[in-house]
Amino acid sequence: MESAGSGAPASSFDAPVASNGSSASLPVRGLSAAAIGRILRRLEARACAHSAALQAIAPIYLIAAAIVAGDAAGVCVGGAPLWLAGLFAAAAAILFMRRASQLGIAFALLALAAAASTAARAAVAPPPTRDGIRNFPDGAAVTLEGQIDRDPQRFPDREYVFVRVARAGTDAAAIRPATGVVRLTMVGSAPPVRVGDLVRAAGTLRFPRNFGDPGEFDYAGYLAREGIAATMVVNGGERGGREHLEVIGYRHAFPASIVAAIRSRLGGFIDAHLAGVQRAEMRALIIGDRGGIEPALRRRFALTGLAHVLVISGLHLGFVAAAGFVAVRLAMLLAPGLTALGYANKAAAVAGAFAASAYAAIAMPHVSTARALVMVLAYALAIVADRSRALLASLALAAIAICLAIPGSTADIGFQLSFVSVLAIVLGMRRFAPWWRRRFAVRDPAHSAPPFARRAAAAAAGYVAVSFWALLGVAPLTAYHFNQFSAVGVIANSIVAPLMAIGGVIAGLVACALGMAAPAWGAPLLGLAGWSLALGTSLAGWFARWPAAYFRIFTPSALEVALAYGLLLLWLTRPIERDRDPRKMPARAGAASAARPWRGCCLLLVLALAADAGWWAHDRWFHGAMRITFLSVGEGDAAVVRFANGRVMLIDAGGAWPGGFDFGERVVARYLWSRKIMRVDYLVVSHPDLDHFGGMAFIARNFAPREFWAPKAVKPEPTYAALLAEVAAERIPIRFVDSSMRPLRVGGASVLCLSPAPGEVERKDNNLSLVLRIGDGRRSALFTGDIEAPGERAMLEREPSSEFSATMLKAPHHGSRTSSSPALIAAVHPRVVVLSLGRRNIFGFPAPEVVDRYRTSGARVLRTDLDGAISVDFARAPPMVSAYNAD
Repeated sequence: MESAGSGAPASSFDAPVASNGSSASLPVRGLSAAAIGRILRRLEARACAHSAALQAIAPIYLIAAAIVAGDAAGVCVGGAPLWLAGLFAAAAAILFMRRASQLGIAFALLALAAAASTAARAAVAPPPTRDGIRNFPDGAAVTLEGQIDRDPQRFPDREYVFVRVARAGTDAAAIRPATGVVRLTMVGSAPPVRVGDLVRAAGTLRFPRNFGDPGEFDYAGYLAREGIAATMVVNGGERGGREHLEVIGYRHAFPASIVAAIRSRLGGFIDAHLAGVQRAEMRALIIGDRGGIEPALRRRFALTGLAHVLVISGLHLGFVAAAGFVAVRLAMLLAPGLTALGYANKAAAVAGAFAASAYAAIAMPHVSTARALVMVLAYALAIVADRSRALLASLALAAIAICLAIPGSTADIGFQLSFVSVLAIVLGMRRFAPWWRRRFAVRDPAHSAPPFARRAAAAAAGYVAVSFWALLGVAPLTAYHFNQFSAVGVIANSIVAPLMAIGGVIAGLVACALGMAAPAWGAPLLGLAGWSLALGTSLAGWFARWPAAYFRIFTPSALEVALAYGLLLLWLTRPIERDRDPRKMPARAGAASAARPWRGCCLLLVLALAADAGWWAHDRWFHGAMRITFLSVGEGDAAVVRFANGRVMLIDAGGAWPGGFDFGERVVARYLWSRKIMRVDYLVVSHPDLDHFGGMAFIARNFAPREFWAPKAVKPEPTYAALLAEVAAERIPIRFVDSSMRPLRVGGASVLCLSPAPGEVERKDNNLSLVLRIGDGRRSALFTGDIEAPGERAMLEREPSSEFSATMLKAPHHGSRTSSSPALIAAVHPRVVVLSLGRRNIFGFPAPEVVDRYRTSGARVLRTDLDGAISVDFARAPPMVSAYNAD
């Protein structure tokens, strides 16, 4: 076969030749066999021309790219059927036998990608099994028996216990074999458990699901990747109660029980000699127990780009491996014979790998820890194989191993951040080194070696450059996942990360190892490690207080992330001018010619970003019509109103509980950022129930609102008073609203308050809910809060009936039977009704008769618990309604 660059192979798709030497002319649908042969040869020639580059790329990179792409496709799009992977593999084998190696490589890579997508889809959406715990109905009262297979995770307000189920049933007297891992959430008193305990638990079985909001975190996929099939809340009731957990036996689990015992001893040693924040941090960094890390402490490190410091990640495993490597490498100086044979680095790499593996083993079995360990082991293997400089190959090998061992890993935030940061560091430092030499190298041949100051400056600059490239590499991903950018991250990581990794982790591990044998020796060293953690924490707080230390940014789309990385990759791979010698002008001219495709690609990416920015600017500011999105926030309300002129009003923000889930931060803010909304002009609390105002505090702190609206006559409540105090502290004008308010004109729409009346007093806050009508005379929406029948009746008697007509109605009080009276429905006569409520809520919302009442009136009824976020666009008549969970 000819080479890829010399044209098409001679005989891969030759047409049949007749005995007289001419091509056979057998017509096939108007084409002769010779014509078909020519077409096929041209296709193969083009394929060879475009795939010639494949042979210039190391196979490990192609395999890694195919497996990672397939894994990502399986998570985001869906898994390919196995028969398709087999078909691609068979096609690759046939092409290789026909010596069409370029096409064969392409089909082999497609086969790998298809197989990887199948495994990834099975990981994030496990197929049903005959005895699986998911065969029970969602929300069923189930009794299960099983074994604790990993250490519990303890938090200030709850504890997670993981049970590998052996038997389960809806009748405690007749349980049957079952499989799957169930995570028990212990929110009350519960018996202490350990790895290996056999337990019996009773409670309501829940299957993980997402709320169904744009921009939300994929909670169901996260639990699936962690191997958790279902969850159950256990309130710590007495034995035999409706919800309870009891230990019924013990079975040693090797090696999990041994590791758990070691972790317990290490945790006890830490608790005995450290206290407060340092104890929580040391437990997190030594044994992986992050339960004691308070949200405020997490936030301090996150805002300065140091969130990875508080988890056992590649940073800590890398430092541990490096410490083991250095220790053995120094010890090998005592054996110069082995060093001369080239075994010193190999032995040190094996020791570093062993140290990192031991460290990872005593940490909790987090997927992030396992992933980081694979990366460390891959590089150790490269050193053993005398490929220590092949950093990219080691990275590719780690990616292959992780995706094969833990399918679906590409969806994990840690996987993305780890690989992108390492890749950016490797490529960036390759660019930084020649740039530094060109700028600062000594050009006098008499100075063969730079002075110490110059070497020190180069080392310091390189050290800071590593942090710079890492921060730049993960910037698009941190914007996508966390909506923030830490401007002080380069400096903070350069100082705090090594301080806490060396002074905290390395010293802490040595201290704990000594403490298990000789506590009197380990305690002082542990105190020193705790002091290092305290210093690092203090520095993180100091960096967070710097002016412009961090800022919030909107959520870039997947396309925008891809374009950003495309531009970054072009920069990192751009040809570098390595010599300024005028005698080498022809070489530079050739480099300039080679840079033309680079400039073309860069221009295309910039134009694509400009077009994307123009599209979003039009959507954000020049859409020309009002849009409303009702977010799915469980048992609560949250609606985002976007006016034609770009202003935004938020009516309620879901709930929040101390130490628990804040819908304002986790749902509402993520939706706003995903729509490029960085400012909410009007915050409106319909009434002071926690499921309506709980998420407002986060929005008030992060979205610079112009005004805060609320009803005036409300009962005093500590949590609501705290919200008002925080709003005042943010210097947001507070406006108490009632039906006497003059209509507000915003972007061509009128905002009219219909209830409560001025001076109205009611012992039940629901009937004091703000009722707002927003829109024009033809298309409008009515927001009713939790108003009930007495409030509806008073409002209808007080206001003209023409004020209530609306195209769309937010059903009052989540569809309760105490609201939505026939008189209100007749006055509003809506085309669309939205019920905001939680899935399987304990209140029984919505009442079936209320739903029937709306449907009988001719309205289309949508529910956030089933349909997810519901969006209404008033640009058309009738308005266009869409649901996030719609097929």
